[in-house]
Amino acid sequence: MNVWQLVKVHRGAALVLALLSLSASLLLAALPRGYERAYDDAVHGMLGDVSVQVTDLGVTGRPIAPQALLTRPADFENRYEEIAKGLPAQLRRVVVPLGQGTSHFAAKTTGTPLSDRVDGPRRNNQYVDFSWLPGAASRVKWVKGRPPGASSALPRLPGRPDLKDLTVIEIGLVAEVVDEMGLDVGATLLLGNSYPVVAEVTGLYELTDAADPYWEHNGEVTRVVERPIPHSTDNEWLTSGLISDDGLAKLDQRREVSYWWIFGVDRARVAAATAPAMIAEVNDYQRFLGELSGGALGSPLDLHYELLTGLNRVLGDFLVVLRTAETLLYLLLGGLAVVSLGVLALAVQLLTERMRSGLSLVRARGASLAQVVRAGVGVVALAVLPAALAGYGLSYLVPGPSTPLAHVVPVVLTVATLLFATGRLAVAHRRPLKDSRSDLVSARPSPRRIALESLVVLLGVGGAYLMRTRGVASEAQELGVDPFLVLAPAGLALAAGILTLRLYPLPLKLFTRLAGRRPGAVPFLGLTLAARSRGGAALPVLILLPALAVSVFGALVSGAIGDTQSRAAWRDVGAQARIERAAEIPEDVVARVEALPGVTSVLRAGKGNVQVGIGGMRATVLSIDLKDYRELVDGSPLTVPDPPRGLGVPALVSTTLVPYKEIEVGWHTRMTIRNMGRLDELPGLSFPGENLIVMPFDGPKRAGLRTYTNILLVDGDVDRATLERTVGLADAEIETYASALADVQDTPLTGAVTVAFTVATLAMGVYALIAVIVALVIGAADRAKALSFLRTLGLSQQQARTLTVLEVAPLIVLTAVAGLALGLVLPLVIGPGLDLSSFAGLAVTDFPLTFTTPALLAAALTAVSILGAFAHATAGRRVTTALRVGESS
Repeated sequence: MNVWQLVKVHRGAALVLALLSLSASLLLAALPRGYERAYDDAVHGMLGDVSVQVTDLGVTGRPIAPQALLTRPADFENRYEEIAKGLPAQLRRVVVPLGQGTSHFAAKTTGTPLSDRVDGPRRNNQYVDFSWLPGAASRVKWVKGRPPGASSALPRLPGRPDLKDLTVIEIGLVAEVVDEMGLDVGATLLLGNSYPVVAEVTGLYELTDAADPYWEHNGEVTRVVERPIPHSTDNEWLTSGLISDDGLAKLDQRREVSYWWIFGVDRARVAAATAPAMIAEVNDYQRFLGELSGGALGSPLDLHYELLTGLNRVLGDFLVVLRTAETLLYLLLGGLAVVSLGVLALAVQLLTERMRSGLSLVRARGASLAQVVRAGVGVVALAVLPAALAGYGLSYLVPGPSTPLAHVVPVVLTVATLLFATGRLAVAHRRPLKDSRSDLVSARPSPRRIALESLVVLLGVGGAYLMRTRGVASEAQELGVDPFLVLAPAGLALAAGILTLRLYPLPLKLFTRLAGRRPGAVPFLGLTLAARSRGGAALPVLILLPALAVSVFGALVSGAIGDTQSRAAWRDVGAQARIERAAEIPEDVVARVEALPGVTSVLRAGKGNVQVGIGGMRATVLSIDLKDYRELVDGSPLTVPDPPRGLGVPALVSTTLVPYKEIEVGWHTRMTIRNMGRLDELPGLSFPGENLIVMPFDGPKRAGLRTYTNILLVDGDVDRATLERTVGLADAEIETYASALADVQDTPLTGAVTVAFTVATLAMGVYALIAVIVALVIGAADRAKALSFLRTLGLSQQQARTLTVLEVAPLIVLTAVAGLALGLVLPLVIGPGLDLSSFAGLAVTDFPLTFTTPALLAAALTAVSILGAFAHATAGRRVTTALRVGESS
């Protein structure tokens, strides 16, 4: 048998199969690549949201013995090479070389008190440390004095006869120490108590680029830190000074010195696929440093090494988000794969039906079953293999790294298609000249088939139950997504398809009886043809149902995510726009904001962090008119309680403060507020869990002062850039609902999920239409015979088209109803197992059953499918020609 000849004869059906194979291979190979790129963008974004001090690998070493002191730059370079040898493969790949990026080494002291000043009055609670930073020389500019140089000795300290032969280390300080700590060039400082050392300030510097990530590791030399002393009303001031290489030689273990080797991480090299391995390697590297500290690796026991990094924590948080995204995307991919396989199987059925008569003739003339199957599968292979390979090749046009799934799926599609063709041909031609009209008899399903279908239904229902109870991303960091649970929705769709196939004849019989009692033969004949449809019913149902179910599921999930994103943006801002400042907002600024075009209302509020007269507790105080605030946010998801009423200064308080009837606070003045009710949070203006006191806006005025405004809540259509130009205050924080919503929506994973739902919905809609048309083409020959006889009895062309539509319409409508029902149920089944908070900004707690979009999807898919049937009937005028005299078929 000439396979090429069969391909030429049936080139139309072979071309359809090839195009479907190409599209399926392209989609199912390209989508994982696009997903992987979105994953990489997401991990880069998450790493970029935190300081390099968190993501870099910081190795600190503390000298255990005097011989462990590092006094020369070469000593640091040698130790760098020693500890770098233990970096595992993935970490080594993302670490930048020494001297590039943020990779550097340093020596620092900690907690050195300024015990006295030789040339001026001493201030209490001041600390000045030493920092040796070789990389700082090119990153600072000296605005006064000179850089530190060689150290010296001081035989005697004036006024301190007990201190002799002190070491003098030259230091340079950041310029703001003049105002913050009263230090200047020429100051001589006595540092330390037990083992003092003298520091001489030789120069003041400023940073050439304060945004350089290098300073995130060395913030102590960039500023003066003022912080409160615990259990005291006083503050303390801390800074650190730069020293020279000679100064490094004078640091010893009595100075609480520590050595640092920073391995800068190039975030662009971190891939989502290697995140689990990198987390494990961070732990491995910690063990390596512990063994190195213990001298187990041939190194003397002189330095105690410790790894300080948050890279594993950030990657761990990312993996939790990633597993949820993977689950959603693989659910879509699974549904698309089921629909693709169904369409390919339907196309194979079309091609084998077209070859049926030719292969039956060859079989009758003595060809073995193996020869017939080989010939038929060869035709299918010639259509499928080049197309699948072309689709796989075209998938590389989609940007993104290769994934195992992208390589495996085209192979699985091709093998499954060929296996289906083999089985179908073997069953159809196992006996020569064995042919029958399957539309004339109703064969009962075999016990084996009933058992198989029951097993599929049980697996689908069981998988859905496990998904609801266990979730799909449990223990995500260790185990990843459970493949069985990811495939559970596809199994549930398959189970629903089987039930639909078994049950749809019941309502069809009812409609056929009703049609038989009415005048006109076309409805009765059309429904009868639908009931007797040959072999083309199962696959269209198994294609249409999951296509619609996944589309409806996607619409509901997208809607729930969108609603939650909107709610999260409202909770973050508290109004259409919020202007907040630590200091008071001037009246002229308020007037300018009120006069902006598009602004309809501006509500004033005051906010402060105060100490409550109850055990040193602190709380956030808000002064705001809650009645006006409720009107401002009317129509939004925010809920505003009734305002407190009463004499004095009434207030609503959080749970911790509820037991107290009166609470004394210090805010601009000492005032006593009266507890009039409970309020846990006020979205946009407070954070969950903090102690909160909400009083009327005129609360400070009632206490004897005046109203205080440092928050403006704006209602109206105004963008953030306009507000920033209008306010003109550098220290004002300005947020708008639109910008907050964009921050939530414009994330790589959220975009990937949205695009995936859109692509999957469109692809499955097209496949559903193709499935209906192919199913009609499969039964075209039998339909043509029936219609030809009916045309002889007077059936018109228009009636013949109506019959064709009625043949397929009941199955489409019933399948659409089943798919719509399954799509509405899927969020209830899958929802509890999904954590969508990373896409929505808040936890998605429910999936509202909005029927508008799902019903439109079901109606559109049904209408498109029926229109496709009508188009087929209209284009197929030739098959409805009446029999001529003497013809029997």
